[in-house]
Amino acid sequence: MNYKAFNIGLPIKDNNVKIQDGLVQFDTANIVNVRLIDGSEPFDFTGYTDILLDILKPDGHRIVAGITSDGENTNNPYRIQVLDPAQGLIRFVLSGQATVITGTYFCTLSLFSSGKVLTSARINYYVGESLLNDMDSEIESTDDYQFLLNLINRNSDIATAEQERADAECQRELNEEERNREFKEMYDSITEYIKNAEKYVQLTQEYMEEAKRYAELAQNPSQKIINELITQMNLATKKYVDDEITENTKDFIVGEINANRKKFTMGTASTIPALDKGEFGIDGGNNIFAGGSNGNILLSGVYVVGPTEPQYDTLLWIDTNAGGQLKYHNGSEWVPASILAFS
Repeated sequence: MNYKAFNIGLPIKDNNVKIQDGLVQFDTANIVNVRLIDGSEPFDFTGYTDILLDILKPDGHRIVAGITSDGENTNNPYRIQVLDPAQGLIRFVLSGQATVITGTYFCTLSLFSSGKVLTSARINYYVGESLLNDMDSEIESTDDYQFLLNLINRNSDIATAEQERADAECQRELNEEERNREFKEMYDSITEYIKNAEKYVQLTQEYMEEAKRYAELAQNPSQKIINELITQMNLATKKYVDDEITENTKDFIVGEINANRKKFTMGTASTIPALDKGEFGIDGGNNIFAGGSNGNILLSGVYVVGPTEPQYDTLLWIDTNAGGQLKYHNGSEWVPASILAFS
């Protein structure tokens, strides 16, 4: 298909462009070959890949069309093309709204790249009246901003996608923060559990050491250990160690006969008569007693081991019927001295 071609040298520094004639109203085959020039040389616009065509019509309406480097050129009714950037060559077609009414049109080309903008001088072209006057009613002069609308929509889509990405990133950070919080709570809980477990193990070890000592004591309940237990359990009271013994036996002198020397009284295995103050007695079980102000005081023995309660309530009793439990007489009955048991 043949086009009416217009070859225009378009300066980038000045606006010395004559009005281009030869275009007719409603024509659709007007091809414009533009060479951008700097002085007398072609202007190399390599790198400027976004082209914007801006046309102001005689009635004030405007046309804005263009192409972009990303190939989003679905609305390019004026067939804008970059022919040779190094030679400054650009091509577009004037048709439709670009020739719909008669008069002088003012046109510029703007080139964009990486934030840089370069605008050419104006192309001023005149559209003469068509003899096809009956077409006046069919084509109305309007603005043509579809390219800008597409750019706005595209940028809006980009902005929406970026906002969605930012929202997703924000949500991811919130989720990560929540995971970190839950992890910290779990870590703190485990740490506290470990501390409590360590305390429990330590206490268990102490209990086992104590149990071991009690087991050794049960195997060999020496007089020294029994005396230590009596002291620990505060059993060394007047009832068990009567200070009156010292007072009532102070007149005994070893190696000589004293007028105040006391006699020994023998009793049966189960009873011993009431002794005079300071008098000694031995029962049939070879238990030694001394007479005191409050009755007989047992001097021999510390504890009794057996299944039945001792005859004398001043002794400690290791009850073999109760698993070797240590008991003492509280004045009315035999009661456990502690959780200590001898087996």
